[in-house]
Amino acid sequence: MKDQIQMAALLGNPGREYEKTRHNIGFMLADLAASRFASGGNWRDWKGLGLYLEFEAAGRKAFLLKPQTYMNLSGNAVQSFSAFYKIPPAAVLTAYDDLALPFGKLRIRKEGSAGSHNGMDSVVSALGPAVPRLRLGIGPRPENIPGKNFVLSGFNKEEGGRLPDFLDRACEALKAAFEDGVETAMNRYNHE
Repeated sequence: MKDQIQMAALLGNPGREYEKTRHNIGFMLADLAASRFASGGNWRDWKGLGLYLEFEAAGRKAFLLKPQTYMNLSGNAVQSFSAFYKIPPAAVLTAYDDLALPFGKLRIRKEGSAGSHNGMDSVVSALGPAVPRLRLGIGPRPENIPGKNFVLSGFNKEEGGRLPDFLDRACEALKAAFEDGVETAMNRYNHE
């Protein structure tokens, strides 16, 4: 299929202090996908910019990438890795947390703006707007809490209980994008 994904860049921040925050749901998805797609293989260093795993999807080489540059500079790792492996922007799906979506909602888009997400803005600045994305709903943000504070906070008890199912569905959507293409993944998961 012409719109199959060859690489997924899953955004988050490195460091233990960020591990369980809303902003790191991309890394949480990366670890789950690694266990399912690459039998929990070892992440390898990419030039100090990120960690990556190679696996096979639909009979061809595919990759997971966790940028280690901090969220606002994610595009540096994504651009470096995709350029080396000659992966065009349309085959690089970027997964990240999204305040505009309610917790547990997924949205896949073929291209577009970064919205207010600094990590996705960095990726779009590096690769252009024709980058597919998997938006992972972490909202809504309470009006009395600044966005930065909210995304760097942990999930509440109710969300924490639903998080495994949410990540499971996100992993299925990611797999569909690798195996069946972005359009199929959109049709299957955007309406849930």
